[in-house]
Amino acid sequence: MTRSRSWGTVSLFCCLGTALSACSFISGGREVDHRVHEGEVPAHSVPTSVSEVAWEWRTPEEYGSLQEVLPDRAGPVMVMGRGVAGLDGATGQELWHYRVEDGGVRRVWTTPGGQDVLLGVPGGEDEPDTMVLLDAGTGELIAEHDTDLEGGTVHTAAVTSHVGVLVSQERDMVEGFSLRDGEHAWTYELPDRAGSAGVAHEEVVRAGETVVVMATYYDHTLEDESVRQYDQVMFAAALDGETGEPLWELEQEFAYDMLLDVESEVSPSKEALFLGVRAGAEYDLLVDPATGGEIGGAAYQDRERYPVGLLDDGYVETAVDYDEGTVGYWHMSFEGEELACLETRSRPGEDGIGRGLLLEEGVLRPDHLTGPDLDRGPVDVEFARWNSEDEPLVLNADMTVNEEWWFESEGSVTTLPDSPVLALVPGAVVVTEENPGPWTVVGLT
Repeated sequence: MTRSRSWGTVSLFCCLGTALSACSFISGGREVDHRVHEGEVPAHSVPTSVSEVAWEWRTPEEYGSLQEVLPDRAGPVMVMGRGVAGLDGATGQELWHYRVEDGGVRRVWTTPGGQDVLLGVPGGEDEPDTMVLLDAGTGELIAEHDTDLEGGTVHTAAVTSHVGVLVSQERDMVEGFSLRDGEHAWTYELPDRAGSAGVAHEEVVRAGETVVVMATYYDHTLEDESVRQYDQVMFAAALDGETGEPLWELEQEFAYDMLLDVESEVSPSKEALFLGVRAGAEYDLLVDPATGGEIGGAAYQDRERYPVGLLDDGYVETAVDYDEGTVGYWHMSFEGEELACLETRSRPGEDGIGRGLLLEEGVLRPDHLTGPDLDRGPVDVEFARWNSEDEPLVLNADMTVNEEWWFESEGSVTTLPDSPVLALVPGAVVVTEENPGPWTVVGLT
Protein backbone atom coordinates (compact mmCIF):
# COMPACT_ATOMS: atom_id res chain seq x y z
CA MET A 1 0.00 0.00 0.00
CA THR A 2 1.14 3.56 -0.71
CA ARG A 3 1.88 5.68 2.38
CA SER A 4 2.12 9.44 2.54
CA ARG A 5 2.69 11.92 5.38
CA SER A 6 3.63 15.59 5.19
CA TRP A 7 2.17 18.80 6.55
CA GLY A 8 2.69 22.32 7.66
CA THR A 9 2.16 22.90 11.37
CA VAL A 10 -0.38 25.61 12.05
CA SER A 11 -0.88 27.57 15.25
CA LEU A 12 -4.17 29.20 16.13
CA PHE A 13 -2.86 32.70 15.60
CA CYS A 14 -1.61 32.35 12.01
CA CYS A 15 -3.94 33.63 9.33
CA LEU A 16 -4.22 34.41 5.67
CA GLY A 17 -4.94 37.96 4.64
CA THR A 18 -5.32 40.54 7.37
CA ALA A 19 -7.34 40.33 10.56
CA LEU A 20 -8.57 42.68 13.22
CA SER A 21 -8.51 41.55 16.83
CA ALA A 22 -10.18 43.33 19.71
CA CYS A 23 -11.51 42.77 23.22
CA SER A 24 -15.16 43.51 23.93
CA PHE A 25 -17.83 42.57 26.43
CA ILE A 26 -21.16 40.76 26.25
CA SER A 27 -24.05 40.46 28.71
CA GLY A 28 -22.91 40.15 32.30
CA GLY A 29 -19.65 41.98 31.65
CA ARG A 30 -17.89 38.90 30.29
CA GLU A 31 -14.81 39.74 28.25
CA VAL A 32 -14.57 38.49 24.68
CA ASP A 33 -11.46 38.09 22.51
CA HIS A 34 -12.82 38.54 18.98
CA ARG A 35 -10.70 38.40 15.84
CA VAL A 36 -12.26 39.11 12.43
CA HIS A 37 -10.89 38.12 9.02
CA GLU A 38 -10.35 41.02 6.63
CA GLY A 39 -9.97 40.23 2.95
CA GLU A 40 -11.23 37.61 0.55
CA VAL A 41 -12.75 34.53 2.15
CA PRO A 42 -11.37 31.29 0.66
CA ALA A 43 -13.89 29.35 -1.40
CA HIS A 44 -13.53 25.57 -1.30
CA SER A 45 -15.75 22.68 -2.28
CA VAL A 46 -15.89 19.52 -0.21
CA PRO A 47 -13.23 17.00 -1.32
CA THR A 48 -14.24 14.18 -3.64
CA SER A 49 -11.03 12.31 -2.76
CA VAL A 50 -7.88 12.80 -0.65
CA SER A 51 -4.19 12.27 -1.41
CA GLU A 52 -2.14 13.78 1.45
CA VAL A 53 -1.98 14.87 5.07
CA ALA A 54 -1.85 18.62 4.42
CA TRP A 55 -1.90 20.31 7.81
CA GLU A 56 -1.96 19.92 11.59
CA TRP A 57 -3.77 22.09 14.13
CA ARG A 58 -3.44 22.17 17.91
CA THR A 59 -6.16 23.22 20.36
CA PRO A 60 -4.83 26.29 22.24
CA GLU A 61 -4.69 25.80 25.99
CA GLU A 62 -6.69 28.96 26.71
CA TYR A 63 -9.66 27.58 24.71
CA GLY A 64 -10.13 24.42 26.79
CA SER A 65 -11.13 21.19 25.06
CA LEU A 66 -11.97 20.72 21.40
CA GLN A 67 -15.64 19.65 21.40
CA GLU A 68 -16.49 19.12 17.74
CA VAL A 69 -15.73 20.20 14.17
CA LEU A 70 -18.48 21.86 12.12
CA PRO A 71 -18.43 22.91 8.44
CA ASP A 72 -18.63 26.53 7.35
CA ARG A 73 -18.23 27.88 3.83
CA ALA A 74 -14.41 28.20 4.00
CA GLY A 75 -13.49 25.10 5.99
CA PRO A 76 -13.89 23.84 9.56
CA VAL A 77 -15.24 25.68 12.59
CA MET A 78 -13.36 24.35 15.61
CA VAL A 79 -15.80 24.32 18.52
CA MET A 80 -14.05 24.53 21.90
CA GLY A 81 -15.10 24.92 25.50
CA ARG A 82 -14.40 28.65 25.58
CA GLY A 83 -14.98 29.68 21.99
CA VAL A 84 -14.73 28.94 18.29
CA ALA A 85 -12.19 29.43 15.50
CA GLY A 86 -12.75 29.38 11.74
CA LEU A 87 -9.99 27.83 9.63
CA ASP A 88 -9.14 27.73 5.93
CA GLY A 89 -9.96 24.14 4.99
CA ALA A 90 -7.14 23.83 2.46
CA THR A 91 -4.32 25.09 4.70
CA GLY A 92 -5.55 24.80 8.29
CA GLN A 93 -4.66 28.43 8.93
CA GLU A 94 -6.90 30.49 11.17
CA LEU A 95 -9.19 33.07 9.59
CA TRP A 96 -11.01 34.30 12.72
CA HIS A 97 -11.80 33.44 16.32
CA TYR A 98 -14.28 34.31 19.08
CA ARG A 99 -13.37 33.42 22.68
CA VAL A 100 -15.38 34.09 25.85
CA GLU A 101 -12.99 34.57 28.76
CA ASP A 102 -15.42 33.64 31.54
CA GLY A 103 -18.02 30.89 31.18
CA GLY A 104 -17.22 29.78 27.65
CA VAL A 105 -19.88 28.66 25.19
CA ARG A 106 -22.68 26.17 25.71
CA ARG A 107 -23.67 25.14 22.18
CA VAL A 108 -22.67 26.02 18.60
CA TRP A 109 -24.51 25.54 15.31
CA THR A 110 -23.89 26.44 11.66
CA THR A 111 -26.67 27.53 9.30
CA PRO A 112 -27.33 25.82 5.94
CA GLY A 113 -24.39 26.11 3.58
CA GLY A 114 -22.15 27.11 6.49
CA GLN A 115 -23.02 30.79 6.02
CA ASP A 116 -23.33 31.79 9.70
CA VAL A 117 -22.35 30.43 13.11
CA LEU A 118 -24.67 30.64 16.13
CA LEU A 119 -23.18 30.50 19.63
CA GLY A 120 -25.10 29.98 22.85
CA VAL A 121 -23.23 31.68 25.69
CA PRO A 122 -24.49 30.71 29.18
CA GLY A 123 -25.67 33.53 31.40
CA GLY A 124 -24.49 34.07 34.93
CA GLU A 125 -26.60 33.56 38.02
CA ASP A 126 -30.11 34.95 37.40
CA GLU A 127 -28.98 36.16 33.95
CA PRO A 128 -30.34 35.01 30.58
CA ASP A 129 -28.23 33.18 28.03
CA THR A 130 -26.77 35.22 25.19
CA MET A 131 -27.08 34.25 21.53
CA VAL A 132 -24.21 35.41 19.29
CA LEU A 133 -24.50 35.19 15.48
CA LEU A 134 -21.28 35.43 13.45
CA ASP A 135 -20.52 35.43 9.74
CA ALA A 136 -18.89 32.02 9.23
CA GLY A 137 -16.44 33.24 6.61
CA THR A 138 -15.08 36.28 8.44
CA GLY A 139 -16.19 35.88 12.05
CA GLU A 140 -17.83 39.31 11.86
CA LEU A 141 -20.57 39.92 14.44
CA ILE A 142 -24.03 39.90 12.84
CA ALA A 143 -26.23 39.94 15.95
CA GLU A 144 -26.02 39.56 19.70
CA HIS A 145 -28.97 39.33 22.05
CA ASP A 146 -30.09 37.90 25.36
CA THR A 147 -32.72 35.20 25.22
CA ASP A 148 -35.39 34.49 27.78
CA LEU A 149 -36.70 31.54 25.80
CA GLU A 150 -37.06 28.59 28.15
CA GLY A 151 -33.98 26.37 27.65
CA GLY A 152 -32.99 28.45 24.61
CA THR A 153 -29.41 27.25 24.28
CA VAL A 154 -30.03 23.82 25.77
CA HIS A 155 -33.04 22.68 23.75
CA THR A 156 -32.16 24.27 20.41
CA ALA A 157 -32.18 21.33 18.05
CA ALA A 158 -31.56 22.86 14.62
CA VAL A 159 -31.05 26.17 12.84
CA THR A 160 -32.07 27.36 9.39
CA SER A 161 -30.67 30.50 7.77
CA HIS A 162 -32.81 32.80 9.92
CA VAL A 163 -34.51 30.70 12.62
CA GLY A 164 -33.46 28.53 15.53
CA VAL A 165 -35.72 25.61 16.46
CA LEU A 166 -36.49 24.58 20.04
CA VAL A 167 -37.97 21.23 21.06
CA SER A 168 -40.14 21.17 24.19
CA GLN A 169 -40.52 17.53 25.24
CA GLU A 170 -42.83 18.46 28.11
CA ARG A 171 -45.37 20.25 25.93
CA ASP A 172 -45.17 18.23 22.67
CA MET A 173 -44.36 21.34 20.68
CA VAL A 174 -41.65 22.91 18.54
CA GLU A 175 -40.88 26.63 18.56
CA GLY A 176 -38.91 28.86 16.22
CA PHE A 177 -37.01 32.00 17.24
CA SER A 178 -35.27 34.64 15.14
CA LEU A 179 -31.48 34.33 14.97
CA ARG A 180 -31.23 38.10 14.48
CA ASP A 181 -33.16 39.36 17.50
CA GLY A 182 -34.12 36.28 19.51
CA GLU A 183 -37.84 37.02 19.20
CA HIS A 184 -40.39 34.20 19.02
CA ALA A 185 -41.13 33.40 15.35
CA TRP A 186 -43.62 30.52 15.33
CA THR A 187 -45.02 27.52 17.22
CA TYR A 188 -45.91 24.06 15.93
CA GLU A 189 -47.85 21.65 18.13
CA LEU A 190 -47.93 17.95 17.44
CA PRO A 191 -51.44 16.92 16.34
CA ASP A 192 -53.69 14.93 18.64
CA ARG A 193 -54.34 11.36 17.54
CA ALA A 194 -57.44 9.40 18.50
CA GLY A 195 -56.57 6.63 20.93
CA SER A 196 -53.07 7.94 21.61
CA ALA A 197 -51.78 7.85 25.18
CA GLY A 198 -48.79 10.10 24.56
CA VAL A 199 -45.74 11.01 22.51
CA ALA A 200 -42.18 9.77 22.94
CA HIS A 201 -38.83 10.61 21.41
CA GLU A 202 -39.68 13.93 19.76
CA GLU A 203 -36.81 15.15 17.54
CA VAL A 204 -36.14 17.47 14.59
CA VAL A 205 -33.78 17.24 11.64
CA ARG A 206 -32.87 19.98 9.15
CA ALA A 207 -33.08 19.44 5.41
CA GLY A 208 -31.88 22.74 3.97
CA GLU A 209 -34.44 25.37 4.98
CA THR A 210 -37.01 22.71 5.86
CA VAL A 211 -37.41 21.43 9.42
CA VAL A 212 -38.70 17.88 9.81
CA VAL A 213 -40.33 17.06 13.16
CA MET A 214 -40.36 13.37 14.12
CA ALA A 215 -42.11 11.61 16.99
CA THR A 216 -43.45 8.26 18.10
CA TYR A 217 -47.05 8.02 19.32
CA TYR A 218 -48.01 5.16 21.64
CA ASP A 219 -51.39 3.90 22.88
CA HIS A 220 -52.70 2.46 26.14
CA THR A 221 -51.33 -1.03 25.41
CA LEU A 222 -48.12 0.28 27.00
CA GLU A 223 -49.89 0.12 30.37
CA ASP A 224 -51.10 -3.47 29.88
CA GLU A 225 -48.58 -5.97 31.27
CA SER A 226 -50.16 -8.79 29.27
CA VAL A 227 -49.36 -7.09 25.96
CA ARG A 228 -45.97 -7.97 24.44
CA GLN A 229 -46.18 -5.89 21.28
CA TYR A 230 -47.04 -2.21 21.78
CA ASP A 231 -48.96 -0.42 19.03
CA GLN A 232 -47.06 2.70 17.93
CA VAL A 233 -47.09 5.27 15.13
CA MET A 234 -44.04 6.76 13.45
CA PHE A 235 -44.96 10.38 12.68
CA ALA A 236 -43.12 13.03 10.64
CA ALA A 237 -44.09 16.57 9.64
CA ALA A 238 -42.12 19.05 7.56
CA LEU A 239 -42.25 22.76 8.38
CA ASP A 240 -41.10 25.83 6.50
CA GLY A 241 -38.15 26.92 8.64
CA GLU A 242 -38.90 30.61 8.13
CA THR A 243 -42.61 30.61 8.97
CA GLY A 244 -43.29 27.29 10.71
CA GLU A 245 -46.01 26.56 8.16
CA PRO A 246 -46.64 22.79 7.81
CA LEU A 247 -45.65 21.50 4.38
CA TRP A 248 -46.55 17.82 4.72
CA GLU A 249 -47.25 15.09 7.26
CA LEU A 250 -46.96 11.32 7.13
CA GLU A 251 -47.33 8.43 9.54
CA GLN A 252 -46.58 4.72 9.69
CA GLU A 253 -48.15 2.29 12.16
CA PHE A 254 -46.04 -0.51 13.69
CA ALA A 255 -45.84 -2.72 16.77
CA TYR A 256 -42.80 -3.60 18.86
CA ASP A 257 -41.90 -4.85 22.33
CA MET A 258 -40.46 -1.50 23.42
CA LEU A 259 -40.89 2.19 22.59
CA LEU A 260 -38.82 3.14 19.54
CA ASP A 261 -37.62 6.50 18.29
CA VAL A 262 -37.67 7.50 14.63
CA GLU A 263 -34.33 7.09 12.87
CA SER A 264 -33.62 9.57 10.09
CA GLU A 265 -30.96 10.42 7.53
CA VAL A 266 -30.80 13.23 4.96
CA SER A 267 -28.83 12.89 1.71
CA PRO A 268 -25.99 15.38 1.01
CA SER A 269 -27.98 17.62 -1.36
CA LYS A 270 -31.19 17.23 0.69
CA GLU A 271 -32.95 15.36 -2.11
CA ALA A 272 -33.83 12.27 -0.08
CA LEU A 273 -34.95 11.66 3.50
CA PHE A 274 -34.86 8.20 5.06
CA LEU A 275 -37.22 7.49 7.98
CA GLY A 276 -37.38 4.21 9.84
CA VAL A 277 -37.71 2.34 13.12
CA ARG A 278 -35.93 -0.81 14.25
CA ALA A 279 -39.17 -2.78 14.10
CA GLY A 280 -38.40 -3.93 10.54
CA ALA A 281 -37.51 -2.80 7.03
CA GLU A 282 -41.17 -2.99 6.00
CA TYR A 283 -41.78 0.18 8.03
CA ASP A 284 -39.01 2.24 6.41
CA LEU A 285 -39.96 5.28 4.33
CA LEU A 286 -37.99 7.13 1.66
CA VAL A 287 -39.35 10.57 0.80
CA ASP A 288 -38.52 13.88 -0.84
CA PRO A 289 -38.05 16.26 2.12
CA ALA A 290 -39.38 19.20 0.08
CA THR A 291 -42.73 17.58 -0.79
CA GLY A 292 -43.12 14.49 1.37
CA GLY A 293 -43.69 12.46 -1.78
CA GLU A 294 -42.41 8.91 -1.68
CA ILE A 295 -39.28 8.17 -3.69
CA GLY A 296 -39.49 5.04 -5.78
CA GLY A 297 -37.50 2.14 -4.39
CA ALA A 298 -36.00 1.69 -0.95
CA ALA A 299 -32.77 1.90 1.08
CA TYR A 300 -30.95 -0.50 3.40
CA GLN A 301 -33.14 -3.51 2.62
CA ASP A 302 -30.39 -6.18 2.65
CA ARG A 303 -30.27 -7.29 6.29
CA GLU A 304 -26.97 -9.13 5.73
CA ARG A 305 -25.32 -5.79 5.04
CA TYR A 306 -24.90 -2.73 7.26
CA PRO A 307 -25.81 0.85 6.28
CA VAL A 308 -22.99 3.33 5.65
CA GLY A 309 -24.72 6.40 4.28
CA LEU A 310 -27.56 7.85 2.21
CA LEU A 311 -26.75 9.56 -1.10
CA ASP A 312 -28.90 11.61 -3.46
CA ASP A 313 -29.08 8.77 -6.01
CA GLY A 314 -29.01 5.81 -3.64
CA TYR A 315 -27.13 4.54 -0.62
CA VAL A 316 -24.00 2.65 0.46
CA GLU A 317 -23.89 -0.51 2.56
CA THR A 318 -21.12 -2.80 3.73
CA ALA A 319 -20.44 -6.37 4.89
CA VAL A 320 -17.44 -8.28 6.25
CA ASP A 321 -16.18 -11.55 4.78
CA TYR A 322 -14.58 -13.15 7.84
CA ASP A 323 -13.19 -16.13 5.91
CA GLU A 324 -11.34 -13.91 3.44
CA GLY A 325 -10.49 -11.11 5.90
CA THR A 326 -12.04 -8.51 3.59
CA VAL A 327 -14.77 -5.87 3.66
CA GLY A 328 -17.05 -5.06 0.75
CA TYR A 329 -18.86 -1.77 0.02
CA TRP A 330 -21.73 -1.41 -2.43
CA HIS A 331 -23.20 1.79 -3.86
CA MET A 332 -26.79 0.86 -4.67
CA SER A 333 -29.54 2.80 -6.40
CA PHE A 334 -32.91 3.08 -4.66
CA GLU A 335 -34.23 0.64 -7.27
CA GLY A 336 -31.69 -1.99 -6.17
CA GLU A 337 -29.16 -1.60 -9.01
CA GLU A 338 -25.48 -1.86 -8.10
CA LEU A 339 -23.83 1.39 -9.21
CA ALA A 340 -20.32 0.80 -7.85
CA CYS A 341 -18.44 -1.45 -5.45
CA LEU A 342 -15.08 -1.93 -3.79
CA GLU A 343 -13.31 -4.49 -1.63
CA THR A 344 -10.56 -3.85 0.89
CA ARG A 345 -8.91 -5.58 3.85
CA SER A 346 -10.60 -5.95 7.20
CA ARG A 347 -9.25 -3.84 10.07
CA PRO A 348 -8.69 -4.98 13.66
CA GLY A 349 -11.97 -4.54 15.54
CA GLU A 350 -13.89 -4.12 12.25
CA ASP A 351 -17.25 -4.98 13.83
CA GLY A 352 -16.99 -2.28 16.50
CA ILE A 353 -15.54 0.73 14.68
CA GLY A 354 -16.84 3.26 12.19
CA ARG A 355 -17.76 2.07 8.71
CA GLY A 356 -16.08 5.00 7.01
CA LEU A 357 -16.76 8.39 5.43
CA LEU A 358 -18.30 8.51 1.96
CA LEU A 359 -16.57 10.68 -0.63
CA GLU A 360 -17.69 10.96 -4.24
CA GLU A 361 -14.75 8.89 -5.51
CA GLY A 362 -14.53 6.29 -2.74
CA VAL A 363 -14.62 5.47 0.97
CA LEU A 364 -12.29 6.86 3.64
CA ARG A 365 -11.64 4.52 6.60
CA PRO A 366 -9.60 5.15 9.77
CA ASP A 367 -7.44 2.25 10.97
CA HIS A 368 -6.40 2.85 14.57
CA LEU A 369 -6.56 -0.37 16.61
CA THR A 370 -3.68 -2.75 17.24
CA GLY A 371 -4.30 -6.48 17.01
CA PRO A 372 -5.00 -8.69 18.81
CA ASP A 373 -5.33 -6.52 21.94
CA LEU A 374 -7.54 -3.93 20.18
CA ASP A 375 -5.76 -1.03 21.86
CA ARG A 376 -5.46 2.45 20.36
CA GLY A 377 -2.42 3.01 18.16
CA PRO A 378 -1.26 5.43 15.47
CA VAL A 379 -3.99 6.38 12.99
CA ASP A 380 -3.73 5.36 9.36
CA VAL A 381 -6.51 6.58 7.08
CA GLU A 382 -7.23 4.38 4.09
CA PHE A 383 -8.83 5.73 0.91
CA ALA A 384 -10.31 3.02 -1.33
CA ARG A 385 -11.70 4.06 -4.72
CA TRP A 386 -14.89 2.81 -6.29
CA ASN A 387 -14.48 0.12 -8.98
CA SER A 388 -10.69 0.17 -8.66
CA GLU A 389 -8.31 -2.80 -8.59
CA ASP A 390 -5.49 -0.65 -7.21
CA GLU A 391 -4.38 -0.96 -3.61
CA PRO A 392 -6.00 1.69 -1.37
CA LEU A 393 -3.95 4.78 -0.55
CA VAL A 394 -2.94 4.83 3.14
CA LEU A 395 -2.25 8.21 4.76
CA ASN A 396 -0.43 8.33 8.10
CA ALA A 397 -2.44 10.75 10.25
CA ASP A 398 -0.59 9.46 13.35
CA MET A 399 -2.45 11.34 16.18
CA THR A 400 -0.16 9.77 18.83
CA VAL A 401 0.45 13.29 20.17
CA ASN A 402 -2.97 12.81 21.81
CA GLU A 403 -2.25 9.42 23.40
CA GLU A 404 -1.90 10.61 27.01
CA TRP A 405 -5.65 11.46 26.97
CA TRP A 406 -6.90 8.31 25.20
CA PHE A 407 -9.03 5.81 27.09
CA GLU A 408 -7.51 2.34 27.21
CA SER A 409 -9.12 -0.76 25.72
CA GLU A 410 -9.97 -3.89 27.68
CA GLY A 411 -9.30 -6.06 24.66
CA SER A 412 -12.93 -6.42 23.54
CA VAL A 413 -15.04 -4.85 20.81
CA THR A 414 -17.52 -3.90 23.54
CA THR A 415 -14.89 -1.84 25.40
CA LEU A 416 -12.92 -0.25 22.57
CA PRO A 417 -10.83 2.88 23.20
CA ASP A 418 -11.66 6.30 21.76
CA SER A 419 -11.88 6.35 17.99
CA PRO A 420 -10.79 9.02 15.51
CA VAL A 421 -13.62 10.87 13.77
CA LEU A 422 -13.61 12.04 10.14
CA ALA A 423 -15.32 15.42 9.54
CA LEU A 424 -16.01 16.45 5.93
CA VAL A 425 -15.71 20.22 5.47
CA PRO A 426 -15.00 22.52 2.50
CA GLY A 427 -11.36 22.04 1.50
CA ALA A 428 -10.51 19.03 3.68
CA VAL A 429 -11.41 16.02 5.72
CA VAL A 430 -10.49 16.74 9.35
CA VAL A 431 -9.30 13.81 11.45
CA THR A 432 -10.27 14.54 15.07
CA GLU A 433 -11.27 12.57 18.20
CA GLU A 434 -14.73 11.39 19.24
CA ASN A 435 -14.73 12.85 22.78
CA PRO A 436 -13.81 16.36 23.99
CA GLY A 437 -10.15 16.92 24.78
CA PRO A 438 -7.09 19.12 24.16
CA TRP A 439 -6.60 17.48 20.79
CA THR A 440 -4.22 17.98 17.93
CA VAL A 441 -6.03 17.23 14.65
CA VAL A 442 -4.97 16.92 11.01
CA GLY A 443 -6.49 17.90 7.67
CA LEU A 444 -6.51 15.59 4.65
CA THR A 445 -6.74 17.12 1.18
